[in-house]
Parts: sequence; structure tokens; C-alpha cells
Amino acid sequence: MGMDLNDFLQRYTEEVYLARDPEAAARFIADPCLRHEPGELVVMSLADNIARIRGFLESAPELAFSNAVVVEQGEFLVSCYNIRIGAGDDDSEGTTVISGVEVFRVVDGKITETWNSPAQAGAWG
Repeated sequence: MGMDLNDFLQRYTEEVYLARDPEAAARFIADPCLRHEPGELVVMSLADNIARIRGFLESAPELAFSNAVVVEQGEFLVSCYNIRIGAGDDDSEGTTVISGVEVFRVVDGKITETWNSPAQAGAWG
């Protein structure tokens, strides 16, 4: 029986992003981690990932996450996510909602690969 990847995703979101603790990523992300992006494969060290997360958190002083769909299959976890940036409701002035899809491969309790495309404006319809 493998690990509960849904629980893993929840803990990763809470402990890294909602707790605003980029260093906590060391508990969840392998070093290195392969990041598949449209047109390129990026090999990211743990330090690179922590810097990426820190930069995102600095750009988003208040965050809320929700998942429209989560699919788990073997080592793979797919998240169709919404992120609300700002203090208000989704429609409030100064609040932005972005959405995207991210696929994680989790091996031995760490994210070893991710596939993602750039997030888009707006929540999943």
C-alpha cells in the first residue's frame, strides 16, 4: 500500500504555502527535482525550489488554495488547483484568482518530478 498522496498534497500546501515556510519544502521535494515545462525540462536543486517558492510567497501576501480535481494513480498525483491571492472573496477588488494543473511524481515521500504549465487568470469554470 503506497502513501496517501492526497494527504501528502494537503500537508505540502499547508506546511509550505499556507504556513509561508519555503524551507519546509525540504520535507516534500527531492534534491534534485525534475520540472517539466512546455518546451523544456528544468533540473531544479532543492535550493532552486525553495527560492522559487519564496519568490511566489513574496508576490502573494495572502493565499488560499482549493482543488477542483485531484487524481491519484500509483506514484502520480494530479491537481487541478485554484489559488486566491489577496484577502477578499474571489470577486473582491485587489483579489486575483489563478488556476492550473500540476502533476507530481512522488517517490519515497518526496516530489521527484513535476509537470506543469503556466497558471491562467480565473478559477476553474
